[in-house]
Amino acid sequence: MKKTLFRLMTFALIIFALAGTSLGTQTVNAATKLAKVTGLAVADQDDDEIDLTWNRVSGASGYQVYRYDSASKKWMLLQTTSKTYAEIENLSSAKKYKFKVRAYSSDNGTTVYGTRSDTLTAYTEPDEVTGVAAASTESGSVTLTWKKAARATNYQVYLYDSAKGKYVRKTTVSGTSTTISGLTSGTTYRFKVRAYKLGDDGVKYYGDFSDVCKVRVATTTTDSSNTSTGSNSGSNTTTTDSGSYIGIAKAKSIALTDAGVTESAVRGLEAEFDWENGIAVYEVSFDYGNYEYDYEINAITRSILEKKVERD
Repeated sequence: MKKTLFRLMTFALIIFALAGTSLGTQTVNAATKLAKVTGLAVADQDDDEIDLTWNRVSGASGYQVYRYDSASKKWMLLQTTSKTYAEIENLSSAKKYKFKVRAYSSDNGTTVYGTRSDTLTAYTEPDEVTGVAAASTESGSVTLTWKKAARATNYQVYLYDSAKGKYVRKTTVSGTSTTISGLTSGTTYRFKVRAYKLGDDGVKYYGDFSDVCKVRVATTTTDSSNTSTGSNSGSNTTTTDSGSYIGIAKAKSIALTDAGVTESAVRGLEAEFDWENGIAVYEVSFDYGNYEYDYEINAITRSILEKKVERD
């Protein structure tokens, strides 16, 4: 009887000891702390994306990326990753965002979280400026206009300097128009515009440059938009202007009407101002169905000088 009782007590002690060891191990695992994420920074940014990077935390299985939601005033979990970087997409342009990251470790069904990093404030870039056009030209000057880039602070206007072989900044404005003076009448110039967002940190976040706007300075006042979409070439002709240009919008309308189609029905509609054998023209192109249309339209008389329709 005593032997049996002794054996039972010994067995109970062994079970208790094993249980204590197991509980002790779980307590240690649950109490294990992960270091706070450090080095959170912007690796790259665009008008709709911010890429983040941070330092690796020893013992971490992965990381949780958070963004502050100003509407709910809460930190929202964006994504979980095992890497030390994250691509945050589908953001608004020229806007401020706040991020935090924390590490976690999972072991035997138990998850341990580290402390969140310090807050990183980052900005997306403004949208690319579009719609740059010459609203008017006078002897020695050009007035440019463009479309507003959402939430942009200012715009920088650049002029190509052939002597320096590069674009140089001519002015910075807060609105969507400016007049550039001191130009030579009868000469073609190339302009481009970009927007920037001035952050709370005093840093300027720049958007992409617009397509090049090519303008021939008039010897008389005009009310045209002598623009060149995506063209980097200028004209060396010195032929003077003899009247008002019809403008990009009208040139497009003439080409579409001649083809018997609407703007909403075509693809890749483009137009640019140019000079052909001393004549000011608009070159208009678009795709419709399985065909590609190319027009050359007199910039003053509105007449169609050339028309090509080719199968894609």
